[in-house]
Amino acid sequence: MPYLTVQTNVADSQITNDFLKQLSAKVAEVVGKPEQYVVIHVSGGQKLFFAGTNDPAAIMELASIGLSSGQTANISNAIMSFFEEKLSIKTSRIYIKFTNVAGNMMGWNKGTF
Repeated sequence: MPYLTVQTNVADSQITNDFLKQLSAKVAEVVGKPEQYVVIHVSGGQKLFFAGTNDPAAIMELASIGLSSGQTANISNAIMSFFEEKLSIKTSRIYIKFTNVAGNMMGWNKGTF
């Protein structure tokens, strides 16, 4: 059940369906979960300042069941590199908050994981 939420000041018009599809596949790959459970939510065009400027930036949260601290550096590298390549956001202007969720604390399909 990985989900990635993103707030960015990059124009919403740059957040295309193709971008979202590629990002969904990337998250599934790096977290090691089936893409059928991945949720991506990107809000573009946000009023976001990072280090005192409104240059392209993003803040993110990635939550997943079974996310370990041993995975986070590799996941951070992959996701930040993706945003740098696709949206020209420097990796020094991205924060990712990682949250490990217990299966019984995530609801889905009238139940929990």
